[in-house]
Amino acid sequence: MASKPRNRAGMDAETVARMMAAQDSEAATESPTVAPAEDNAAPPPEPAFDPGKIDGRTLRRTGREPFATRIKPETHEALRRIAYKRRITIAEAVEIAVAALDRD
Repeated sequence: MASKPRNRAGMDAETVARMMAAQDSEAATESPTVAPAEDNAAPPPEPAFDPGKIDGRTLRRTGREPFATRIKPETHEALRRIAYKRRITIAEAVEIAVAALDRD
């Protein structure tokens, strides 16, 4: 059975892992090895790269928490209009509104 065509814009976890391993091996061959001084403790090794933790959502992370609510259709339309005019997201429009109400 033919395999599914891959999206050229996205990468799967295995591809990312291979790229990271190649970069790590290039960095190791380019940098000269220097013996650490006895009085300086060597830094702990970095944790191993886990390709299962990298996906599109991780790369787009904004630090916002999920927020689901029910609002009137007119309010939703007004939020969309405001966000569109200011070229911001609806989440940013809500954040600005909360900050304005908080100032009062």
